[in-house]
Amino acid sequence: MICPALALVLSAAVPNVVAETLLIKGGRVHTLAEAGTLPTGDVLIRDGRVEKVAPSIAVKADREIDARGKIVTPGVIAPVSEIGLVEIGAASSTNDYAVSGDSIGAAFDPLPAYNPKSTLIPFNRAGGVTRALVFPGIKMWGEGVGDPQRVFAGRSFAITLNGEFDSVVATDLAQKAYTGEAGSLLAGGSRANAIAKVRNALEEAREYRQNRDAIRSGQWRELNHSIDDLEALQPLIDGKQPLLLTANRASDIIAALDLARQFQLQLVILGAAEGWMVADRIAAAKVPVIIDAINNLPTAFESLGARLDNAALLQRAGVKVVISGPGYASTHNVYLARQSAGNAVAAGLPYEEALKSISRNVAEVFRIGGGSVEPGRVADLVIWSGDPLEVTSYAEAVLINGEPQSLVNRSTRLRDRYLKPQAGHEFGFKR
Repeated sequence: MICPALALVLSAAVPNVVAETLLIKGGRVHTLAEAGTLPTGDVLIRDGRVEKVAPSIAVKADREIDARGKIVTPGVIAPVSEIGLVEIGAASSTNDYAVSGDSIGAAFDPLPAYNPKSTLIPFNRAGGVTRALVFPGIKMWGEGVGDPQRVFAGRSFAITLNGEFDSVVATDLAQKAYTGEAGSLLAGGSRANAIAKVRNALEEAREYRQNRDAIRSGQWRELNHSIDDLEALQPLIDGKQPLLLTANRASDIIAALDLARQFQLQLVILGAAEGWMVADRIAAAKVPVIIDAINNLPTAFESLGARLDNAALLQRAGVKVVISGPGYASTHNVYLARQSAGNAVAAGLPYEEALKSISRNVAEVFRIGGGSVEPGRVADLVIWSGDPLEVTSYAEAVLINGEPQSLVNRSTRLRDRYLKPQAGHEFGFKR
């Protein structure tokens, strides 16, 4: 049940209009910043950014939210998703995340296909997600599987989940490539060949940088990759852009770390199911990992060593841990990252670190806004009914750029349409 003060603020929200000042009063504020956690605190927002966080702020704001008895945190940030590129997995006409049977790789840019009116945006927003990284993928099964030369998926971008046409906040953020079992499917059946293909692409990108004019004029040897792909890889070899590399088996992680050292890459490991086995090596290389903290089943040979305390062991070793929803890129349910983080806490991850793993750490790894509640930061905040890492808690208010968002989505509309009290109903459903 949304308290009257929250309902008043939400009903007054006007799309694309940010109040001059908004004051959140009396909540338990997890800043995930130097101020730590305020058992009772106020947050002053001006023009879409946090201006002040303190135990008490005496100022008359244009709008005010009574958050007493509630918990205030930064919004959840999805580190890997296909939001806006996919609607219904089984309906190919709604899927724009991958190119079938085409050799284009690193140069693939899915941004023109992004749909900010996807029904998945309000659904995940209602679960407390305020920002998301959107990555393309590669089709690995069925008709139209990608070119066997290709292990790079393409360019990524970042969005806010306000559902507006100006919701893209950053483009060309990172590249994604496949090694491990996923890479072996794309490289003739061998994970060794997948690593070799990533290495070859990076070597040719470096060769292209040093001989750009000759290659573009045709006065050079024939390369395996197109000029467009080699151009797209330049930020990687210049160290200006992260490379998201899939790797779960401990030996695959070591191979990825060796590759990053050879090319001085900003590596981010996606998966790391057996990361705990080589946590010290990952920490020494200062490589962050994106994990599914609920993954403790040997669903593949590369994850035989999966365990629930993976996040805790990695964090204890000094690794920056980012927690995704189940299945890493489960676009329909990226909001479940907070449930994964809650399970990680139950398995030993410190509570504040779990909150950072679904917010601040994501913002830092990919250098996007949000992630903390501190002066100067963008005001992407969530007011929760209770502990955000408990599945029974829910978002009572979601702010993006300081603007209260609607929590209405397809699920709530269906609920309101069909779950109505009826006199004498044998099941006694109540709204």
